[in-house]
Amino acid sequence: MSIPSSPQILVIGAGSTGSAVAYDFALRGLSVTLVERGGVASGTTGHNQAQLHSGARYAVVDPQAARECIRENAILKNICPNCFELNGGFFVELLETDKSYRDKFLQACQECHIPLTPIGRENALQREPNLNPDMVMAYYVPEGTFDPYRLCLSFLTSAASLGAQIFTFSEVTEISSDLTITIHHRPSNQKIKKKFDAVVNATGPWVNKTAKLAGITVPVEPSAGVMITLEGRVCNHVINLLAPPGDGDIIVPQRNSCILGTTSWTVDDPDDIKIPCDHIEKLFLVAEKLIPSIRNFPVRGMMASARPLIKTNEGGRSTTRGFTCQHHIEQGIPGLFSVLGGKTTTARLMAEKTCDDVCNYLNWDVPCKTAEKRLLSYREWHRFNHYL
Repeated sequence: MSIPSSPQILVIGAGSTGSAVAYDFALRGLSVTLVERGGVASGTTGHNQAQLHSGARYAVVDPQAARECIRENAILKNICPNCFELNGGFFVELLETDKSYRDKFLQACQECHIPLTPIGRENALQREPNLNPDMVMAYYVPEGTFDPYRLCLSFLTSAASLGAQIFTFSEVTEISSDLTITIHHRPSNQKIKKKFDAVVNATGPWVNKTAKLAGITVPVEPSAGVMITLEGRVCNHVINLLAPPGDGDIIVPQRNSCILGTTSWTVDDPDDIKIPCDHIEKLFLVAEKLIPSIRNFPVRGMMASARPLIKTNEGGRSTTRGFTCQHHIEQGIPGLFSVLGGKTTTARLMAEKTCDDVCNYLNWDVPCKTAEKRLLSYREWHRFNHYL
């Protein structure tokens, strides 16, 4: 397929993946429109633990995802430094820790090139006084926290500075096989129809719901999780339980609060997630193993959101935390692409791979440059908010 002028690209979704995709396309010189049915980062991206992963959590069970996380960790800190608190993370070994798993964990981190520093008990308790005094050892990894809204806005601001048009509160209602898209722009209550050369469905756990507008399905597993936000700075590092990934085994400091998370179960509709009462107690039971005084901190709020996991036979926490981009050409809609899986830490890489696939389809031979070029600050967004 050969298109002489700059191709017209539609990106659906303004979470971390969609925002990064819009920026990548704009940096490659394509004409980009992004639409989002809500506000920026109003879906899964804005309702997660905001953890900049080192990949250590996945090193044993999903080494490919672990390697992606540690590489992207370094890139994001370089291209978008204003969005992160680089406070580091501890993996905490308790008396009950499975020593065979600990050994696998240490070996896997080494094989995935994740820097890991042993921290003795006394040193760890000096740095984190609220930790369980019966802990055995901590292992320091290069983790941190981020502001989801500011991260997405940095990508979008940078995209808009290159000519991308960003429309929030604008919902796609129809997708035809020739990529004529109907968009309901709610602020003006107008319905707009426009034909695009390629469309990227980056709607996270809603990716199948969006694909159904084109009469197709994608293998996504919306995996919901509950999180609890506590009042006060319970810890200053990201605290992880040294164990196979499970419910409630991470505590993330976020400004003057901390987020406990998360649980995991499959839902049919990511717009209809009800918080199971027993999940709250699950989170506290695991969190108090790490920080015994955790229940003394007032609850600020509870939330639940869905992760867009790739559907597999295993399901649940056995599902890969990797990602893929599907081109729906075999389903009769050439030029429609759907992004599945992943996480915010790997959003830039997901965008790179997705844009590579789309550019290959369009014969647009411009390489990705997002790993080297620093993003504009989210503080500059007001210069382009006539779109928003």
